[in-house]
Amino acid sequence: MSANEVHPYNFPASQANDFERKGHPGKFLKSITCTTGTTHFTGSNYGVGGVVVSSGATGTFYFSGGGTLPIDGLADSKRILDFSLSSVTVTAGTVYALIKNQISK
Repeated sequence: MSANEVHPYNFPASQANDFERKGHPGKFLKSITCTTGTTHFTGSNYGVGGVVVSSGATGTFYFSGGGTLPIDGLADSKRILDFSLSSVTVTAGTVYALIKNQISK
């Protein structure tokens, strides 16, 4: 990757090396935008440990240890909800799933 290319972390490639060498600071390192349909949090989506629910969102959260929770009552909570999810089904609106930073260097 040349110095003029944009790295996946949205920084010029020459600046992204700090993230690769030192790790990612903060609790979360990636977000997944979930709209109508089911999103599974396995494979490259593994590690969801938080969600933000947009206003008017509906659907169901599926917890990694079992059980479900309707999204409806959590819409527009204006905070990160600390949930360990295996999947989410969104019937309306948007849910932002946050991948936990589990890598320490």
